Amino acid sequence: MKNYRQKINDLEKSKLYLTELRKFFWCQLTILKGPWKAKLKGRAEEIKIVLGSSCCTGWAIYELGEDYERYYAEMMMLARSFIEKIINFCYVMICDEREYKKFLLHPLYRAYHQMKKSKHAGDVKLEIKFSGRHLIKNNPKVAEALSLFSESDPRKNWTDKNLDKKVAVLKTKTNLNIGIFLMNTLTIYSTASEALHGSLYGCSFHTGAYDPTIDISDGREIDINLIKNTALLYAQLGSMIHEVVKYVVMDIMKDTKLLDLVKGSQENEKKAVDVMKKLFGFVPSGK
Repeated sequence: MKNYRQKINDLEKSKLYLTELRKFFWCQLTILKGPWKAKLKGRAEEIKIVLGSSCCTGWAIYELGEDYERYYAEMMMLARSFIEKIINFCYVMICDEREYKKFLLHPLYRAYHQMKKSKHAGDVKLEIKFSGRHLIKNNPKVAEALSLFSESDPRKNWTDKNLDKKVAVLKTKTNLNIGIFLMNTLTIYSTASEALHGSLYGCSFHTGAYDPTIDISDGREIDINLIKNTALLYAQLGSMIHEVVKYVVMDIMKDTKLLDLVKGSQENEKKAVDVMKKLFGFVPSGK
């Protein structure tokens, strides 16, 4: 009976800590909205839609967290997208001019190929073709994009660097704490990919079925494990936001008017660390 009561107590405490970390993530997203809405400069201003898109993805994760027991796998899928957007934004700030140009022109190349595409399955072929495709080539920017990529191959990317290579460049050229970036790609990315591609593991990893330390016959134990995993997700993504906010304000903008955003993020992180200590007994670190 004592053991049963202790598990109930642990479950209720864990839910309270999860609520606090969900609030932390929401606060960090609100702070990230600051640079997105601010007048930035140079590349940061030109591509700040990536920051805006990151905010929207983050808010979707937050909303799904209202029912994390049902939507944790979907939160992980979106977390993968969030991670890629943040890393891409930071990387594009310091890549060379040719790669930056490819980043800017790649949407036009993709838009051109979206106007005519086909799929084969055995002897079945489906093709979609939109009128006006030949006219879009009259746009000099589209013509430049097709010259830079390909008019016949629709599968070219804007860079040959994967996430890890981008993070390696960030390590050498910025003051970012890439430890948190690596922690996110290490603990989230591959699992999110399994969920995204619909493998059996991706459909069931959140149940705890593959963790030998969890008694899957005990519902409360499964619940606590899922709560802790969801809490980690909020904490890790929130810490990633802190890094990008510091990067934009202190390294790119060097604007003292925006320092309150960094200070607010730091205060949020301190509170989150205290909650993590209570939930886990330690603080997972990417340093």
